[in-house]
Amino acid sequence: MDPSWLQSLRFRLLFPILAVSLVTAMVVAAASYALGTMWATQQLERRYTGMRGTLSKAAFPLTETVLKSIAELTQCEMLTLSGQGEVVASTLPLEALRDSSLVAIDGSALPSAKAPLPRQLQVGTGRYLSYQFPLLKEPQVAGSAASVVVLYSRRDLQSARMRAAILPLITGLSTVLLLATVTLTLIERLIKRLASLEQKVDAVAAGDFSIAVDDCGRDEVGRLGQAVNSMAQQLEQLWQAVNRQQSAKLLHQIAAGMAHQLRNSLTGARLAIELHAKHCEQAEDEGLRVAIQQLDHLEDYVRRLLLVGMGQQAAQRPMEVVQCLSDLQASIGPVAQHLRVAIAWEWAAALRGEQVQDGPSLTAAVSNLVLNALHAGTRVEVKATLELEENNLLKVVVSDNGSGIAAEIANQLFEPFVTTKQEGLGLGLPHVQRAAVALGGRVEWRRLAETTEFIFYASLSSDSVRHGGAH
Repeated sequence: MDPSWLQSLRFRLLFPILAVSLVTAMVVAAASYALGTMWATQQLERRYTGMRGTLSKAAFPLTETVLKSIAELTQCEMLTLSGQGEVVASTLPLEALRDSSLVAIDGSALPSAKAPLPRQLQVGTGRYLSYQFPLLKEPQVAGSAASVVVLYSRRDLQSARMRAAILPLITGLSTVLLLATVTLTLIERLIKRLASLEQKVDAVAAGDFSIAVDDCGRDEVGRLGQAVNSMAQQLEQLWQAVNRQQSAKLLHQIAAGMAHQLRNSLTGARLAIELHAKHCEQAEDEGLRVAIQQLDHLEDYVRRLLLVGMGQQAAQRPMEVVQCLSDLQASIGPVAQHLRVAIAWEWAAALRGEQVQDGPSLTAAVSNLVLNALHAGTRVEVKATLELEENNLLKVVVSDNGSGIAAEIANQLFEPFVTTKQEGLGLGLPHVQRAAVALGGRVEWRRLAETTEFIFYASLSSDSVRHGGAH
């Protein structure tokens, strides 16, 4: 036998049940056998007692014909003995009796009628229980019957015992077989559920946290399946957190490398523009002003990237919301004209005098959203309002009529390095989210009909009086 089978759940569950059931069936059969023996013996004794009470006082002669009639009625064998122990009449062949040891009975040696004691007697090939009782009527002639011997076949007695035991034994064995079938079926179902659960756990252990256990019933295995699902979800969240941490570290390294390269390029670009401005005939060239302004923004970004690469954070610079939006409108306008995209700006007059904790963060975040919208659609709207119902938050909605966000990245839109653009790094929207959190707000997106909207929230740091109107 394979030792591994002895360790299986089938054997461990099925063997004790079958062993106990089988032992119980054997005990019941043995008890039935003992009871059958007792009942058969008592029945023989009652039959013998009745026969003795009737025949011991019989006035008619017990001839062989009479004995055969009585024996057929009582299902036994009978013979009569003379006072000298000789067979007078018998229902058995005389040849078989010649080899049997039949002892003469005297009155003092006869068993009591209330408690007869049978003797073992073998006649020919048959074995019998023999009961002997004297006849109360005195024999009138020599050689007449003086006692009667009643012989009950041990084979019939054994048959009665077996009949008493065979039914409980068959019932017990049938019950064991039925119990084994039902138990094995239930165990197979349990093992199948456990095997499926084992496969799911192995998949989770291999890193597939998206696996889901369908067997989540109310029993123990179902609750175990629910626990596996919960564990997979927690591991998925932990894995995502680890990936975010690794992505953040990589982002810091990339930021530091890009910042060093950009700083050198920006220095050369600024020197070239300033040299061109000195020789420019127009003192107030709008293009030069916008270019220098963009360089200022880029230098601020580079400075922040260098701080990120060193694990530090730039000092916050409070700025007015309207100023940030006005600067963005002026700097992004030429980009929209170049891309031939219609862009509309609107902000509530109630925002005048309102400030955010860090103007460059707000500018960078909204700039990223607007630039994404310019590349996505042909019409872009930027609307800034004051959300009085949400503790006076700044709300900036950037919408475009583009095709929307791809379904495969919709749930991971703000994760680093998630993008569908071949030339993109997937760092813009994660930066927008970090800026929103840093400003005490959040960023959301939604798709309404044919329009994609990004909603940027930020806390305001001013408590000045707010008034209506729009620009």
